[in-house]
Amino acid sequence: MTDTMKVSDVLEYAIKIEHESMLFYNNAAVQMVNPEAKELVELLAGEEIDHESRLIDKLKKIGDELTIKLDRTDLDQLISVSEINAFDDEKTVLETALQREKNTRNFYAQVATMTNLDADIVDLFDELYNQESGHVKKITNRLAKL
Repeated sequence: MTDTMKVSDVLEYAIKIEHESMLFYNNAAVQMVNPEAKELVELLAGEEIDHESRLIDKLKKIGDELTIKLDRTDLDQLISVSEINAFDDEKTVLETALQREKNTRNFYAQVATMTNLDADIVDLFDELYNQESGHVKKITNRLAKL
């Protein structure tokens, strides 16, 4: 179902995604035995914190009046991924992380195409898309070593 959403709602949703990703990577770091894998997920957790901060800063600068048409169901499906558990090995954790990053990247690609967003918000979503693409590459490279 397509709803009209405030741009601030979209930014809050993006903040939630980045926060959940940071928590995911912090949990993954605890499980990593391999030092290289642990370093990677700790790096990714730090980058997710940066993404969250940038989105929060943008949210503080915009008003509530801007709206866009967006299907909320699509948003939930874009980001939905399985969780990790204490028994998952490095490969399983990284595969889950890879899917999370791809879904987040797709979210930013979708919302960046909204025609009535301010250019600076589109630029932020484009930058975050590129950074999520970098996360995909880092995780893919690590998986290739396993």
